[in-house]
Amino acid sequence: MSLRSAGARRRDVAAHEYVAAMTSLASGVVVVTGRHEGRPWGMTVTAFASVSVEPPTVLVSLGSRTVSAGAIAATGAFGVSILTRDQLDVAEYGARSGAPKFLDTLVERGERASASPAIANALAHFDCTVVDAVDVADHTVFFGDVRAVRSGRCGEPLVYHGRGYGSFSPVEPATERTLRCISS
Repeated sequence: MSLRSAGARRRDVAAHEYVAAMTSLASGVVVVTGRHEGRPWGMTVTAFASVSVEPPTVLVSLGSRTVSAGAIAATGAFGVSILTRDQLDVAEYGARSGAPKFLDTLVERGERASASPAIANALAHFDCTVVDAVDVADHTVFFGDVRAVRSGRCGEPLVYHGRGYGSFSPVEPATERTLRCISS
């Protein structure tokens, strides 16, 4: 497989068309955390995914020029906290463009299993060591080896869809009748 450099990429899709189409995808909301100037720092993203179970590996995609991307590149570590639907204020705080995003009052205090700042009361938290970073267009994709995880907190996840926040509502499994209707 041959990869072309970012400068040689074709631009067949207008940015506004791409953004409009991407709003159709519902995504979980996370805060990517790290340390900046010795303090907990983070930013809200939806570009987070599992890469592998063996070994446990995740990825996050951040704007290359953000403070968060610089902090992660400098320290070689990051955390990812999965937010609950009750943490809309945390999501909005971490999504403020161009504003400082120190998390001192939002992180867990005292003993914890992870070295990276963990958002208090999050559904789960992954503590990661950077194993690779790839620059793509104006973003850096950081691949993290998961060193510790905290999960098990109850609650509904916060979801981002259609340029707004919401929550997850499970649907009932399809019945034989509804399956016939769909395939007709």
